[in-house]
Amino acid sequence: MVFQSFEYMLGFLPVLLLLYTLVRKSRLASTIVLVVGSAVFYAWKAIWWLAPLVVAATVDYYVGAKMSVEGTSEQVRKRWLILSLVVNLSLLSAFKYLGWLTLSTNELFAWLGIAASFPVIATTLPPGISFYTFETMSYTIDVYRRHYKAEPSFLVYLNFVLFFPHLVAGPILRPRDLIGQLKVVRPPATTAEVREALCYIVWGLFKKITFADNFGDLVEFAAGSRAPYLVPGAGLIYGLAFTLQIYCDFSAYTDIARGSALLFGIKLPRNFMTPIFSRSPREFWQRWHITLSTWIRDYLYIPLGGNHGTHVRQFAVIMFTMGLAGLWHGAGAMFILWGLFHGALIVIYRAPPISRFIKASDEGGWRAGVAWAIFFALSVFGWMMFRAGSGHPDEMRKMWDTLWMVPQALENPFFLLALKQLALLSAPLVLAEWVAYRRGVEFPDILNGFATVPLIGALAFMWFFGITFAKRSGYDFIYFAF
Repeated sequence: MVFQSFEYMLGFLPVLLLLYTLVRKSRLASTIVLVVGSAVFYAWKAIWWLAPLVVAATVDYYVGAKMSVEGTSEQVRKRWLILSLVVNLSLLSAFKYLGWLTLSTNELFAWLGIAASFPVIATTLPPGISFYTFETMSYTIDVYRRHYKAEPSFLVYLNFVLFFPHLVAGPILRPRDLIGQLKVVRPPATTAEVREALCYIVWGLFKKITFADNFGDLVEFAAGSRAPYLVPGAGLIYGLAFTLQIYCDFSAYTDIARGSALLFGIKLPRNFMTPIFSRSPREFWQRWHITLSTWIRDYLYIPLGGNHGTHVRQFAVIMFTMGLAGLWHGAGAMFILWGLFHGALIVIYRAPPISRFIKASDEGGWRAGVAWAIFFALSVFGWMMFRAGSGHPDEMRKMWDTLWMVPQALENPFFLLALKQLALLSAPLVLAEWVAYRRGVEFPDILNGFATVPLIGALAFMWFFGITFAKRSGYDFIYFAF
């Protein structure tokens, strides 16, 4: 089930909330309602999607229990942890990477002149498998490190993994983020919580159907050039529109997820903080997909040595972790290159002259503008790589060829029309994000600060305006594919 559907907004969410409210005082009954409701939400299109999730959750619950047995040696505990990692990564690899690996191996054999090939095994990717794999692994790793006690109730643990708002596209939660909230009898959502939840849900829905999907149309329009020189400047529209599309699309999911969870008294962590105004790769990863970047930091980068050792070792660790971060997003060389590209930016921005300039830009002025413009241009290039890896391998070269044809583009009516549409869509979004950026919050936090009457007017405007200008056949959330 998708957040931007009438089935979710007018059916599933209010019905589940009503059922939960009726049994809220019973911890067992409320947990069962959330588990069953989350299973229905996830398996709305295909019930078999539940199979790998339940397998991973069952194995990790059992592993956590075994590692917590009194007197278990560290060697045995480590073996249990390895079992958990092997099962989780095997499931992820089987569904996400096996087809790409077999195809790549066959291409390598053909290039080497070897007359052999493997059958290409392509499977349907269960939504959110990359997200819940990281969540279940964080549980067993934290139990192994003794940072978290194993959860004695399988039902509570299954609720942690399956809880519907964060299930398909995050935020990526750790046991300490959610299990404690799920184990207690929570009071009904307060008026303040309902108000905040509506701000997040309506703004997220508005961002998805009004901004993200229409930016997606511009991307498809630019990519539709049948020859590299058919529409000069198409690459500029393509890069800018996809950068804004993927931000609006992904952050909208998180907004709706956080708002939906809050209606049940559950607080999910932030996952975005106005990343389009970042001035360096470090700041970007502190603002973009925050729960992924902190997961990679705590479970991969720091255990591999982090900032310790020689500069060469530190840089190697950065490149390795960012390469894996790229691979996490999708199967393909372009995703790995996207991760390595960001790793290289992190390394380059550590150079003393650049790092001093970025630090000086904290004070504002022309340095801040220059730093933002440079990094924004670099990130747009990176998103073009990302889009190319998402099933559009030929687009980047074609768009790159048209990117520099600015003089010809300014005389082309198709480019000018697309540029006008891009500007009209971007202006209200950038203004809202800028106001939030200057205050160090997200835009729903600003909405939540309105008086009651202006807030009702703003939410009603976004709801009806969004429905009016929404695409009648919108796009799925981009991160459903990861």
